[in-house]
Amino acid sequence: MPRNSLVLQVFVASPGDVSEERAVLDAVIAELNQTWSRSLSVTFEVLKWEISVRPGFGGDPQSVINSQISDDYDVFLGIFWSRLGTPTSRSPSGSVEEFERAHSRFRLTGSAPEIMFYFKDAPISPSKVDASQLGALQAFKASLTSRGGLYSIFEDQAGFEASLRVHLSAIAQKFAIASAQSNDLQRLPAQIPDALIGADEVNFGLLDFMDIYTSRTVDMTSAMTSISEATIRVGEQLSQKTAELQGSGGTPQATRRFIERTSHDMFQFADTLEIQVTQLSKSRKDAFSALSNAVALMADFPGNLEQLGGLRNTLNNTKENASTARAGVTAMRDATSSLPPISKDLNKAKRAVTDKLEKFMTEIDSTESTLANLIEAISRLLDSPRPEPNPRISDS
Repeated sequence: MPRNSLVLQVFVASPGDVSEERAVLDAVIAELNQTWSRSLSVTFEVLKWEISVRPGFGGDPQSVINSQISDDYDVFLGIFWSRLGTPTSRSPSGSVEEFERAHSRFRLTGSAPEIMFYFKDAPISPSKVDASQLGALQAFKASLTSRGGLYSIFEDQAGFEASLRVHLSAIAQKFAIASAQSNDLQRLPAQIPDALIGADEVNFGLLDFMDIYTSRTVDMTSAMTSISEATIRVGEQLSQKTAELQGSGGTPQATRRFIERTSHDMFQFADTLEIQVTQLSKSRKDAFSALSNAVALMADFPGNLEQLGGLRNTLNNTKENASTARAGVTAMRDATSSLPPISKDLNKAKRAVTDKLEKFMTEIDSTESTLANLIEAISRLLDSPRPEPNPRISDS
């Protein structure tokens, strides 16, 4: 027999430059629906104008969207990168107009809908930058804080996926608690077929995800350590060779030896960085994906507050280590940039090292951004009431 589920509608507002993130959202929603339909009898339904609006006429296209999508959805989710969107006759963009409608209802109710904003902080191809759009987006982003808003920043799809999974899991648990307390769904129940309930049993469970997270964290630490050790070693070599050059009086022979040895060491360092940053990136994505899956599953296990608290402490320590690594890399990058442009080989070595250090800095940015989102989401889970394990809504 099918069983009833509480359906939470998620309205997605975003311009056209975040199509990849919208695909990530769909994948995360599908995954969470497997998890929460079993444990909390909660499922998410995504509302997008592309799939939720039929052709029609109105004052403008946005008014057609407004008339066909009811404002009583449960979650407003905005995703932005470099554009604010196409202006309407009433607002700087359709997405902003949709937010204003959601925020008006939030002010009236004090709690609904849940409003979540995600801003992508990643490089943009110069040919695709629209200065007016980017300026309008920055102004809108700044206005959210003055209106009491807290938004999330992500560096890449892996960070967005991990943050989104944990945030939506917290919302599912919140609504499950409210539903259990009121025993009133406030909307028609959806039917979850029995075939779907057991279809995902071969997937990993909590312990599997925690094992993956632990293993990949070890790999992350190893890569970070290798980069730090290589950075220290090359820094010492540069200092030693510079001292030797200065001690020699800067003769042509000493200068050539300096260039050859320094260029060789720097190219080796760049190769090490390339290997270790690639490993670090893969380990980070795997670790945080597994961790966000584990946190999403923890509602099924009573008494997990201590484990969540321990995870938060570990993530805070990892965030501090990332900040320390940033300081060392910044110093190395500055030292490399300060080397005089005295030969083609040395200039090529400088560029190779600088490029790899920039990639490492980008990886640190992604790590810190995802860590901050995971820590915030875990803190929210720790501070909120816990749902009863496996609540079920009666068919009667």
